[in-house]
Amino acid sequence: MSVPIAARDVTSQTGRPQTDDARLPSFAGPLYMQVASMLRARICAAEWTSRAPLPNEGVLAREIGVSIGTMRRALELLENERMIQRRQGRGTFVVEDSIETELERFSNLIAAGKKVRADASAWSWANDTGTPDECHILGLQPAADVYRMTSVWTSTAGVSAHDRIVVAAERFPDLPIHLGAAGQFLFSIYRRHYRETITKVSEALSCINADAEIARHLNVANGHAVMHISRIAYGAAGSAVEWSRRKVKMAAAAYVVSMD
Repeated sequence: MSVPIAARDVTSQTGRPQTDDARLPSFAGPLYMQVASMLRARICAAEWTSRAPLPNEGVLAREIGVSIGTMRRALELLENERMIQRRQGRGTFVVEDSIETELERFSNLIAAGKKVRADASAWSWANDTGTPDECHILGLQPAADVYRMTSVWTSTAGVSAHDRIVVAAERFPDLPIHLGAAGQFLFSIYRRHYRETITKVSEALSCINADAEIARHLNVANGHAVMHISRIAYGAAGSAVEWSRRKVKMAAAAYVVSMD
């Protein structure tokens, strides 16, 4: 059952002390997910960094006022999101928000046994009004202001891509000034500058024929078959924060998905 954490936790059957803690999250949902949300916010606020381990499970559980079992499930969730990692004999550390980290978390393009990494990329952007589809997917009011960004990147693996990305301008003020530090994804920028952590993506794949514009950017013949990836990225609160439409010249790459 989903139960909101109140300001006062009076669940004494678990042996936890009653507590008043203004930092406890207040949305409804499984207890461990609420605790994970609070820990995630503290990571994004740089309370902990990759240079030193987090306090252990017992310390964190007592600090927040939950059972060790609940804290363990919250930490397991963050580990699955690759926000933290356990190092044998050393403790639990925050995973640094870098281009390489986001590539490892979210890219499924593989060539020669490795994730395909952009070697060169060019970005452009514009302020615009969201289309009905964009506003619907991103949960925005009709005709909301958006940043419309375009990225073209290449790799030594022969893979190249043309990416169109749309986000709410109000959610990411001044986002274009950070594009120079972007790779294939903007996710590390969202986390570093806006405390917005991408926790999952949903992708729909299809094969399309490149039109003249895409053919020029990807250096293929007009009508050449390319992969089209429509990707929606979701934040920690579960809402969509980015919609990307990527066209990819696959070369010798494969799109690899692992299912547990």
